[in-house]
Order: sequence, then structure tokens, then C-alpha cells
Amino acid sequence: MNYYIDTPQFRHHLQHPLMKRIVELKERNYTDKDNYEYAPIDFEDTMDSYDKVLEVVGEICAEIIEPNAEAVDQSGPTVHDGRVTYAEPTRRNLEALNKAELMGMGLHRKYGGLNFSMVPYMMSADMVSRADASFQNIWMLQDCGETIYEFAEEQQKDKYLPRIVKGETMSMDLTEPDAGSDLQAVMLKASYNETEGQWYLNGVKRFITNGDADIHLVLARSEEGTKDARGLSMFVYDKKQGGVTVRRIENKMGIKGAPTCELVFKNAKAELIGTRRMGLIRYVMSLMNGARLGIMAQSVG
Repeated sequence: MNYYIDTPQFRHHLQHPLMKRIVELKERNYTDKDNYEYAPIDFEDTMDSYDKVLEVVGEICAEIIEPNAEAVDQSGPTVHDGRVTYAEPTRRNLEALNKAELMGMGLHRKYGGLNFSMVPYMMSADMVSRADASFQNIWMLQDCGETIYEFAEEQQKDKYLPRIVKGETMSMDLTEPDAGSDLQAVMLKASYNETEGQWYLNGVKRFITNGDADIHLVLARSEEGTKDARGLSMFVYDKKQGGVTVRRIENKMGIKGAPTCELVFKNAKAELIGTRRMGLIRYVMSLMNGARLGIMAQSVG
């Protein structure tokens, strides 16, 4: 059994006339072929790469992720001393996809990614979701790396993106007890220490999917005295820095394999992404575009 081979609709979509233009844009007219040994040289080469990688995804979904799904749902993640431990089958799923170099699928080859366009990437998300919808919530968060790629400083890209490709997990920390769909009400405080040249985060985030991830994108209020979207900025938090603990995991009706966490930030060191005040207006809006496509693929899968 192979989720890709057994789903002929996938190849039908890959043969759509628009794919040629989509690939040209993603591959920047194949300019990478002179810099990266495994970069495609033309459209046919790109499609052959898509086909081979999607077949690997389909095999892993059928032979590893799907057989693990029931055990994941029964055991689920646990939290102890402020840290989350995945269910053992979830860890094996991540290990299998990482070994197959399927983390950071959409990221540029400069950072070790596959530079996949959105169409085959969403096909992969469809297959992962079909095998285990909860695992999709963990694996698909690699797409947060696109926000770093688009808006972060070069040194931040060099610092974080290769880690995503090597299998480190991500989360987007947006929701708070009093800020859900109305994200302009976010109040988690970001304070800048002029002497240290360092940002610190303090407050609580709630309903955060994969909340004990290695790398977090955090929406926080950087402008004192503001109450709307214009006071919010985007930050990246590295779990290695410490300062964030998991207070609890939500007891959900389904999708139990993905930990949905309440997080407590206490003087957590963070780095500003892009420009102050643009956290919600620009960066979260961009981030959510990819997230919406992921939810679409999850629903279809």
C-alpha cells in the first residue's frame, strides 16, 4: 500500500497546465541548477523529483504513520515538570520523516530544504493527515519556517532554518486566554532591555498546538500603552534559551496526538522578526495563509 500511488487524483493535479508556471516561479527559472547538485534543470526534472518524493511520503504514511495512529490516540502526549513528551509512536513518525529528509519541504535548498512548491507540499499534508490527523498538526508546523525565510534577518535564517530541516519542531504561539479569533487583543508582553540589547517575553499563551516545540513564533505586545494590532510584533523563541514552561495539555475530544498547551513565559529571551508593530498586520497574516492551506489538506485527508 502506498498513499501516493493509490491516489491517482494526485498525478492528475500534477499534470495541470498551470503546474509549469508554478514550478518556474518556485524554481526561479531553474537558477539553482548551477549552485546545488540536486536542483532540477527543467520542468520535467522537477516533476520527476516531485513524483519520487511523494512516493516516499506515501510509503511512510502507509507503513509507519497509519499503523501507529491508534496507539498515538490511546496514549497521547504527557507533560511533566513543564515539558511535553510525545507518545512513543509519534516520536517514531518524526524520526521516519526526518530520516527521509522530509522536514522543511518548502524551504530553499540553501538551508537544506527541498524547495517544494505548494501543490506537492499540500499533497504530502493530505497523505500525512489521512494516516493520522493529529500528527499532521505537528509535522505541518514546519511551515512556520516560511515566515522566518520571508521576513527574518539573514543571520536568523542561518540560525534557525537548517535546524528545522534537520528535524527540530515548531509552533506558532498566538492565542491567549483573552485573545483568540480577535488577535489584536494579545497582551503577552515583550520588553526590550537597552543595556543587554535583548527582548524578553512575559505572559501566558493558551491552546498552542505543539506548544513545547524547539522553535516558536510568538505574537507579543512590544509597544507599551497600545491595545490594538499596531502594538504587536513577531518574535522567535528558542527552547534552548529556557524561560517557557508548559502548564498543562488540553484534554481534547480528538486529535489527541498533538499536544495543545498552555504556556507560561517568564523572562523568556526572544528575537524580533522583521519590523516592530508589524507582527499581526503583516507577519501573522502571511503565516495564516499557509496554515489555512494546511487545515484544508488536513480536512481533505
